[in-house]
Amino acid sequence: NQGSILDIYNEIGVKKIINCLGNSTVLGGNTTSETVREAINSASNNYVSMEELTNKCSNLVAKLIGSESALITPGAAAGLTLATAGAMTGKNQELIEQIPDSTGMKNEVIIQSQLRVPYDKAIEVAGAKLIEVGSKYETTINDIESHINNKTVAIHYLAGGKSAHPSGDPLKAVDIETVIKIAEKHKLYVIVDAAGQVYPTDKLTKFTKMGADAVAYGAKYFGALNGTGIIVGKSEIIEAAKLHSFIGFEFGKMRTIGRSMKMDKEDVVAVYVALKTWLTMNHEERIEKDEQKAIKFQNAIKSINKIRVSEPEISGTTIGIKIEFDQKLDANEIAKKLANGNPSIWARELNSHSLIFRMGTISKNDINIIAEKLKEIIK
Repeated sequence: NQGSILDIYNEIGVKKIINCLGNSTVLGGNTTSETVREAINSASNNYVSMEELTNKCSNLVAKLIGSESALITPGAAAGLTLATAGAMTGKNQELIEQIPDSTGMKNEVIIQSQLRVPYDKAIEVAGAKLIEVGSKYETTINDIESHINNKTVAIHYLAGGKSAHPSGDPLKAVDIETVIKIAEKHKLYVIVDAAGQVYPTDKLTKFTKMGADAVAYGAKYFGALNGTGIIVGKSEIIEAAKLHSFIGFEFGKMRTIGRSMKMDKEDVVAVYVALKTWLTMNHEERIEKDEQKAIKFQNAIKSINKIRVSEPEISGTTIGIKIEFDQKLDANEIAKKLANGNPSIWARELNSHSLIFRMGTISKNDINIIAEKLKEIIK
């Protein structure tokens, strides 16, 4: 299989990349396991009702996570859009078909200033209006409550958000537990972006157990395809979100925004199989394999002058190695030279003097290639 994939890339003329970024969308998100590939191949052999498949696989996802309800989506961002739409309209068909025009609806979603990221655009795609509260460094309970009015429908929360401003000053956002209490007091929804929060695996249940209404995850982080995700949570909002999806368009005969967010049968099956595998696999063995690659990488680059190498540490779902360069060396320039080389090597720039290399998406055979390229560039 691997050989045939590389052959088609060569035929097209696309350069192979050694991925040190981790499960990044820009590099295709993920390479699936043999188990998931087998499920995808099996799903490709027949036609099915997409409503039945999506409903049954979503129900299986809900059982695996221990959630009231779930919906498989084309990515976490699409999940946020559909959940927001569901929060604004409920199951009212007239309102569902009015979206993204949210005139006359409760359409304001509160977001803390410290938790703003480009991905929160997904909330606005549904026709909602983001209301940013708090200062650059801190948000208080009063900042949130003073902005709640008869147009407020939800509070958005970014799980695993930034802990420090680029200046180095700490950021103080109101925590998720308190946000949920505020929402319950004012009868608002809590919509959580937990895209990469899949390890330790209890993070997949953490926010729903706290009482969050809808939580979005990127399925690429637990082994499914790049363009897949899930939203889990309370039936009221998840079932309304489902009506906005391509299932609502095709089978509910409604003019919904989710028609442009359709999925392949292979996508839906891959999410279920990948999640089941993720929740039952031995993660200690998985991490140990990444640690062995990290140690091999450390040994391969220890002779390079002008760098400091961190100990292996968990970074998201994998082990990361941080390389700090001498002040005279520019990490951005080194990253560009790695990416522009042959083979192309993509590493994550942490700041102007540091790069992160994540082991989970690197093969053992590529470790020495990366080390030699670094030596060549730094010389």
